[in-house]
Amino acid sequence: MKRQYGLSLIELMVAILISSILLLGVLQLFSTTSATDKTNTALSRVQESGRIALEVIGADARRAGYQGCSSAANTLTVGTLTFPSAALGKATNSVTFRYATTTNTGTTFSGNKTCDNVTLYLNSVTYSTCTSSGVSRLCKTLNGATASPILANASITSVQFGVPDAGLVSWKDSSSITQAQLDEAQAVRVTLTITDARNEISRSFTGTYDLRNRL
Repeated sequence: MKRQYGLSLIELMVAILISSILLLGVLQLFSTTSATDKTNTALSRVQESGRIALEVIGADARRAGYQGCSSAANTLTVGTLTFPSAALGKATNSVTFRYATTTNTGTTFSGNKTCDNVTLYLNSVTYSTCTSSGVSRLCKTLNGATASPILANASITSVQFGVPDAGLVSWKDSSSITQAQLDEAQAVRVTLTITDARNEISRSFTGTYDLRNRL
């Protein structure tokens, strides 16, 4: 009886083939897992960015029309602006909120003060879409200064205003709403579209905010 001291060529080739199949399977599994992990991470970042962006916009929306220790319905002239009409401003896929603040912006709020007798100043905040190097960004403009990007790969795709209509709320797009309707608006709805850095994932986020100083 012959003793076998090694593998034959055929056995070696079969072993190499089986090993190659197993290795390819492992590599394919790793590639799929890695791609899935990247997608999930990108989706999480997009969702977090959308949530934070809407919170930032909402903080200003809820303060729109604030006039200090007086009724927000009072007519007041601040520079070239007349409140309460001037509390809101609109343009194509852009929205502006104006209100009194204790932060010195350089323009006093027509002598109005807080109930604690603190001087108030005019604050004007505009959110819009700006593009740089082909990348759309959500931008914020304070009191007429240069727009500052606050979120990349993001754009405002819709701005609507809620107007009272026979006891209900009728939503008017910023491109078609009249000034009279804007003066009566009691809520604003902003829709953002945000993508990941690879432009593979895109999600829309909508925030609806009551204008507290008009309710």
